[in-house]
Amino acid sequence: MAEQRSHPPFNSSAGVPAHFTGDPRRLKRCYHRVISGLEKDPSCRFVTLTSSPQSRNFIQQDLRRLFGRLRRRGILTEYIRVVEYTKSGLEHVHLIYRGRFLPQPELSRLWAEIHQSPIVDIRSVRASRHHLRGAAAELAKYMAKEGCRRYSWSWGWVYKGFVATWKAAKTFYRQFAYFYPGQCSFLNFLSMWHFHLKSRSPPSHFLNFLEKQAIMARHNFYFNPLPEKS
Repeated sequence: MAEQRSHPPFNSSAGVPAHFTGDPRRLKRCYHRVISGLEKDPSCRFVTLTSSPQSRNFIQQDLRRLFGRLRRRGILTEYIRVVEYTKSGLEHVHLIYRGRFLPQPELSRLWAEIHQSPIVDIRSVRASRHHLRGAAAELAKYMAKEGCRRYSWSWGWVYKGFVATWKAAKTFYRQFAYFYPGQCSFLNFLSMWHFHLKSRSPPSHFLNFLEKQAIMARHNFYFNPLPEKS
């Protein structure tokens, strides 16, 4: 069966959606967590799993059972997911997983067998930057939504400790930008982060490079200042 169309694009350049009622800073953090995994490997699928009054178990419990089955079949390798409370009081799971595509009827059958709720949605995410950003923004919207439960990801979604690496990298970037304002934009810094993810370079190498740039900038600032503009 052919894969379904990619997830509808989200205009990520438009900033925070008008209908979003959560914390914009939390939305940006969530977006970063998602897009970092997509940048590492874009062969991903966007999935929504519903619940129903007939469901016998908690959705988290049955989600683990589903993941176990998909892993054994070689369909799912890594994921990032969030549980959303709906107005009806039922829970939905929104997730992006890395792995092979599973036809919607087969996923519906599996979820109905495990959680007694056959209503599911699965869509491929295209590898273009526009569609990756759209899928990341869509999932981040649910992750940052008020009332949503805690989100989580598997260790291999990016790599273990990638959030700490990101925070350290931002610290070195700010040091460089302080001594050499205008010499390196935040977009340039993001490009370096994306290259680090795609090339899968060791985090220590990436941070060492940024630290050296920050040290050189500080040294040049004090000992070889840029000439003043006339």
